[in-house]
Amino acid sequence: MSFLHNAGTVARYEAKTLRRSWFFRLFSLGALVIFTFMNIGVFIADESWELVSISSSVPLVNLYLLNIGQAIVVIFLAADFLKRDKKLDTNEVLYTRSISNFEYVLGKTWGIIRLFLGLNLIILGIGLIINIISKKMSVDIMAYFEYLLIITLPTIIFSLGLAFLLMSLIKNQAVTFLILLGIAALDMFWLWFRVGSIFDYMAFGLPIFKSGIIGFDNPEVIINQRLLYFFSGMALVMGTVLLFKRLPQSSLHTILAIVFLAVSLAAAVFFGLNTYSIHRDKSDAKKAVTEANRIFEDRRFPVVKEASIELIHRGESIEASANLKITNDNGEPLDYYLFSLNPSLTVNKITAGNISLQYSRTNHIIEIVPSSKLLSGESDSLTITYAGSINESFCSPNYSDNIKENRYRIAMLNVNKRQSFLNDKYLLLTPETHWYPVASLNYYPSNPARIKIDFTKYSLRVKTKENLTPVSQGRQTSDTNWYSFLPENPLTGLTLAIGNYRSDTLTVDSVVYITHYFPGNDYYKKDLSELKDTLPFLVSGIMRDLETSFSTRYPFRTLTLLEVPVQFYSYPKNSTQTRAEVQPGMILLPEKLSTLDNSGFSRRFESQKKRMARNNQVITDKELQVRLFNDFIRNTFISGVNSLFTRNGVYNEPSRYLLGPSFYFYKNNFHSAEYPVINAVFESHLQQLVQQGPPDRYSSMMGNLTDNDKANLVLKEHSLKDLLADNPSGDTIRVVIAVKGDWLFNLLRSKAGIEEFNTWFSKYCDDHRFERIDMLQFRDDIMNMFHFDFYPYLADWFNGKEQPGFIFSDLKANEIILEERSRYLVSFIAANHEKVPGLFNIAFRSEGQGAPGRRGQQMSGAFQPSGGGPGGRTMQGRGMETSDILRIVFLDSGETKKISLLTDVQPRGMMINTLFAKNIPGEINMPLNEILKAKINTGKISEEVEITAEPLQFSAPSEIITDNEDEGFKSGNQITASPLKRLFGITNRRSNTYMQISQWNVPEYWQPVVLTSYFGKYIRSAVYTRAGTGDKAIEWNTLIKDQGYYDVYCFVGKNAERMTIRDERGGGQGGAPGPDRERQEDSRFKDFHYKVFHDEGSDEITLDYENADAGWNNIGRYYFSPDTARVVLTNQSAGRLVIGDAIKWVKVE
Repeated sequence: MSFLHNAGTVARYEAKTLRRSWFFRLFSLGALVIFTFMNIGVFIADESWELVSISSSVPLVNLYLLNIGQAIVVIFLAADFLKRDKKLDTNEVLYTRSISNFEYVLGKTWGIIRLFLGLNLIILGIGLIINIISKKMSVDIMAYFEYLLIITLPTIIFSLGLAFLLMSLIKNQAVTFLILLGIAALDMFWLWFRVGSIFDYMAFGLPIFKSGIIGFDNPEVIINQRLLYFFSGMALVMGTVLLFKRLPQSSLHTILAIVFLAVSLAAAVFFGLNTYSIHRDKSDAKKAVTEANRIFEDRRFPVVKEASIELIHRGESIEASANLKITNDNGEPLDYYLFSLNPSLTVNKITAGNISLQYSRTNHIIEIVPSSKLLSGESDSLTITYAGSINESFCSPNYSDNIKENRYRIAMLNVNKRQSFLNDKYLLLTPETHWYPVASLNYYPSNPARIKIDFTKYSLRVKTKENLTPVSQGRQTSDTNWYSFLPENPLTGLTLAIGNYRSDTLTVDSVVYITHYFPGNDYYKKDLSELKDTLPFLVSGIMRDLETSFSTRYPFRTLTLLEVPVQFYSYPKNSTQTRAEVQPGMILLPEKLSTLDNSGFSRRFESQKKRMARNNQVITDKELQVRLFNDFIRNTFISGVNSLFTRNGVYNEPSRYLLGPSFYFYKNNFHSAEYPVINAVFESHLQQLVQQGPPDRYSSMMGNLTDNDKANLVLKEHSLKDLLADNPSGDTIRVVIAVKGDWLFNLLRSKAGIEEFNTWFSKYCDDHRFERIDMLQFRDDIMNMFHFDFYPYLADWFNGKEQPGFIFSDLKANEIILEERSRYLVSFIAANHEKVPGLFNIAFRSEGQGAPGRRGQQMSGAFQPSGGGPGGRTMQGRGMETSDILRIVFLDSGETKKISLLTDVQPRGMMINTLFAKNIPGEINMPLNEILKAKINTGKISEEVEITAEPLQFSAPSEIITDNEDEGFKSGNQITASPLKRLFGITNRRSNTYMQISQWNVPEYWQPVVLTSYFGKYIRSAVYTRAGTGDKAIEWNTLIKDQGYYDVYCFVGKNAERMTIRDERGGGQGGAPGPDRERQEDSRFKDFHYKVFHDEGSDEITLDYENADAGWNNIGRYYFSPDTARVVLTNQSAGRLVIGDAIKWVKVE
């Protein structure tokens, strides 16, 4: 008892001493104030739904943020103890009293711990009060204590022990501070995501999110990792006891310290090895899957036509048998039957009839020896009996467990990514887990875009506990102990969930909508209570719009919305745009819709009402709820995107819950042995919806290129085949496949006719529902219908690196009288001087509304302008909705054509989308600044006329042009590093990749940028930088061959929106109908300072950007001898930015 008394005495005085510390008082007072307002702001005022929806987020957010601060404060307080001990009389007495080092160090440790635990409990109390007050949150009282043990205790003990030991060894407070702060910074910036978070002593990035459905989904990782640092801290404290420079006073306590040190070290090593082994086992499992796939990826698999599965749920394992009917469609006999089954499922036996079949297993691959060869076109049946658990590492072998590279976060909190769940209270198995035998691989290492899909007739029987309800696709029936599911259509895969589910059903237009949710999670019923009678009409309208956009009907009779734990997450695949969250006839939604935008209906309703009241707008509650519901549906299931921030920039990832796969991927499949990427290409195009509304302004401000431009820049150096083999990270393959799909489908439309092809192809897909179509068969069907062969183009499309390149000129617009009505004739010349054929789409930007097209749009060919700029999307030629295309023009290699188009609505500009080409940007906006009034034209107008004369020239013979893309352009010394950066070896980020002009982070160097209004043969680019004092310069050089006077021009790339209408005799000017839409120029550009070098020396010319014309501007006439001419532009300017494009020298005759 004296031990406890002595240690308690030390702890009491240590706590009193620390409470008197101004450092601790300021930290505590600041924490109380900050966390009080933070809790009110986040959980009551703002009600961020991703946090409010999960009750455990209140203690987690509070302790997560507090732990970062207190981990630093503990370092200062703990490292101060030796220095302070020598100055305080109280501790001098303790030094001389009969108190052992063991009692003393433990007492000081406990004194600091209980002081910080008290602060943590006060902060948690504030959070709990807010939690109780909030009307939208439930209270998870256990989470408050669990997170205290998980986050706070191990962090404080480890920090104290490390500080004590280092101070005892180094005996220098300043050095100890630097080392400890360096370790803390290293954790937060570099170590937290490495080796399964084994180095993350602060739990800074460790996924410890608790679901309201299943609780902690990774308890093994959390327990081992946190106990590693708890016992490591205890071992460090015991080491401090033994190293403490004071008489030990008690040999027994010294022995105890040694024993506890050994036990703590052993425990730390044990839990550390467990933490590492968990990470290593996952990594090894992924490698084993990849290697097995590499062995079997060139082998032939059968096709599963029917599968009858029986499954018994036994807590953390399953027992199942699968009766499979297979066929051989390979064209050659099958000597072996190959199937894939999750590697943690053990095969017990395989039979065909009453005959047991021999088999071998390579990781997840089952190789079965049939009694006889299966000839091409023949069928066979067999039964596979198996049992075990699920290895989730199998699902995404091409992704690492690095939580920084593949982030899944709620606010600032990392969430563990799970692909399945299997315990006694909940089960979730998707086809990606291969919980039943599958006749294909889940990943093809040599071609990640390859995929094999079987449309299979499934039947499922499930047995589980009495209080749990199974959910799967198909019509459900049940008897005493078994639930049966019988899908009405062949499916690409089967999903099974078992939990304490409740359900609601809504039938609209012969489609049954079923929601399965957990008790208490149907909050949306109250928040959208006004929609009870209107909901069928809203759902019907949304589904009809989708069917119109995809040009096909929804293929299933049910659509099931299934609530799953928030940790469920599927990785994107290169072989498909479809994520595991969307299954045939089923969507897996996170619990309480926590991660979905616009799902906090109540808060959004209140804020919208207040905003409308301020604006004197009147709207009924029902109308507002309709608007909120439609916003949520569109953003979640139709056109939602997530912006992902990476080191190389920002890219948009489609929402994981898009309904598009139900209209194509789960209904049709195109297969090609020669071009295995073909189904991904078809899917990318057919599941694309035309984006409505303005472009992505955020992406614009960040300076991002469109996805088409990103893809074309990549394809300059790589063929599609090579790119698939390289398998680059990010969204590269996704955007490249999208461009390739758009080009292929627009090729088909250019030959067959836009409407003709769309109508035929929609019917073709419906006629081949739930079938796998060979591309050779598709080729024959195209030839029979439209009498042309697209297959010869596929070789270059897949294997080639060459790109077409288009030059456009002589754009003219005439108002004519044709067939007794006024119409507009637009003509221009287009040339493709490259070695491969290409095509482009044409649309008009029109004034006013044209004839009604589909979905009430403007006339065919009208579009919503994106300015050829950012937004991550291309307006023309995406998906089956093609009303935004007026014509598709095909140009063969070296071909030049004059294109003529008629429109009923006065055009303001013409948009050309080059799809796959050298042209950057691919969306070219050509303004129509002048319209001529012509005489009556009764003759026939030729839409496309091939020009066989001299090829179209990019510039006149008398002109010498040096663009920023040419060899004569020099950007000089781009980067000037500051002395401090040079000292620490920090380099400025420099990008040679094209971007758009960014609203933020203006570069200090000359950054290449692209815009349709810039100058260039194929790449319409310029360079820009931050305005300065003239210390950075760019220059254009050219060789003058003929002496004489030359006019020198600089190119100013800005849009000119003023329109003139005149007759052919040069009549008066007039403005275009409608409001004046002259563009207000960007005030960030002001004066540009050019320096022209000529025979008489040099002249400095100042160009006023705001008053300059769009295009070429004359900056003087000078005499040049045969030599190199030079023009320089510096970064000197009164504006914010300086931009340089091209220089032209024109000889004066």
